[in-house]
Amino acid sequence: MKTILRYSLMTSINFILSFSIYNYSFITQATPYLTEDQRMESASLMLTTTIPAYLILATALSLSFYFIKKG
Repeated sequence: MKTILRYSLMTSINFILSFSIYNYSFITQATPYLTEDQRMESASLMLTTTIPAYLILATALSLSFYFIKKG
């Protein structure tokens, strides 16, 4: 149980850091040049593509660390 909590925490931290870096860079680079309609469209695309992709990546990284350590 302790191992599951440890790797769940690692997955959550990885997801939050990855998404924060992406979101910060998007806001600083693209947002000043977008209209309000484009911002709303990009926000919905971010919710449907970027968040699941980072969640899958964070899970895959945690699983790979688990199997490497177990190996």
